Amino acid sequence: MAREWQQTRMKEYVLPDAVYYQSLWAVRDYERMCYRLHQLEDEPDLYGGGLIREIESGYHVGRPVENQAMEAAILKERIEAINNALLIVPPRYRSYIISNIVLKNQGNAFPNKTWRFWKQKFLYQVARNLCIL
Repeated sequence: MAREWQQTRMKEYVLPDAVYYQSLWAVRDYERMCYRLHQLEDEPDLYGGGLIREIESGYHVGRPVENQAMEAAILKERIEAINNALLIVPPRYRSYIISNIVLKNQGNAFPNKTWRFWKQKFLYQVARNLCIL
């Protein structure tokens, strides 16, 4: 896999490497997060149809419904963070950026290099929205 390079011309958008890669992988994980959120919303109670029952003998205290609600809330927050960051990018560059990040397209066939500026700005905004910067 080729190494991802950050644009360094715009000093205000340069991220620490760890933050840059976290933003990058959050965007790459977008489809899985959407799919998992869809699963959680379609099957709101995966843990017994709302019935209270004893699972096994023992003293393990579990909160499956609360855990499921927390997972859904976290996924919604992360998906919204990425969607809101994508709104700052002009529509004509969005497909180039997503293609470069998710499909790891090098960008040689893209019409110009302006999309790189927007990619850097997009990933910076993802990091801000996810509160990792």
